[in-house]
Amino acid sequence: MILVGLEAELGASKRGTDKGVRRLREALSATHGDVIKGMQTITQERCVLYKKFRYAKNFEDYYLFCKENLIPCMKEVFEKKEFPLILSSEHANMFGIFQAFRSVHKDKKIGILYLDAHADIHTAYDSDSKHIHGMPLGMVLNRVRSGFNRMSENEEKAWQKLCSLGLEKGALEIDPKCLVYFGVRSTEQSERDVIKELQIPLFSVDAIRENMQEVVQKTKESLKAVDIIYLSLDLDIMDGKLFTSTGVRENNGLSFDELKQLLGLLLESFKDRLKAVEVTEYNPTVSTKHNNEEEKQVLEILDLIINSCKFKDKKHSFIMSY
Repeated sequence: MILVGLEAELGASKRGTDKGVRRLREALSATHGDVIKGMQTITQERCVLYKKFRYAKNFEDYYLFCKENLIPCMKEVFEKKEFPLILSSEHANMFGIFQAFRSVHKDKKIGILYLDAHADIHTAYDSDSKHIHGMPLGMVLNRVRSGFNRMSENEEKAWQKLCSLGLEKGALEIDPKCLVYFGVRSTEQSERDVIKELQIPLFSVDAIRENMQEVVQKTKESLKAVDIIYLSLDLDIMDGKLFTSTGVRENNGLSFDELKQLLGLLLESFKDRLKAVEVTEYNPTVSTKHNNEEEKQVLEILDLIINSCKFKDKKHSFIMSY
């Protein structure tokens, strides 16, 4: 069993998710003390390097953190062949974690289950906000080569170096049709164009609510050819009026009970191929509620994942990044 703490908010638009992870870790120590023992911590210090890249905020710091810290450390974790539950501060970290994941499983065809209000498939070519937390899947797939942000030749080279991190020894490309979206409801036109062009499966909140079993069955059909599965859960998949402890809230999302039901079905349906679960974007500092109700909900989600996955191996690991 291993617990790894990753401290990084370089891609976030709001601060506070590091505090959320620390609070969850403290709460989990009371209910899952075996998971907390032997914790390892990986820290990221913001260098504020020379800002020569115009279309992704904190690009230089993010590049170095992924290259020198996040990806190498996550490779070591994944090489242990123990099941990881990743509690990450914000979704920009998904890129570095996943690059390590695919490099360790370089001969495996990987499917991605992505539960989120946002598509996160922007790139430096087409992002208005320039926040990297909206780009992890854009970097993982690396299919976009143009957009309204006119990068210089040096910027394009730097962008490609970032998207290639962790893959120096090779890895299979990620088939966009083996990325499945759940609950995505806030996208921009460039993202919608890419989703349509690459034929990425997307199940809306309405579709999930109407027939959850059918959605999961169709997902199994889409991913029948993949060898292993990576599941990424952004808590903003829940309705922003009901769950407020996350940085970029969107209305008309799933309820807490609906999320638990969907997650439970996915964990059960893919239990034989599921090799990593990531939970991200819990930020208690932006909550509009003055009690622990939302934190208890997150802990219930973590408890569901731990109880569903802890018997996958004789040993298992719990990885936290914040």
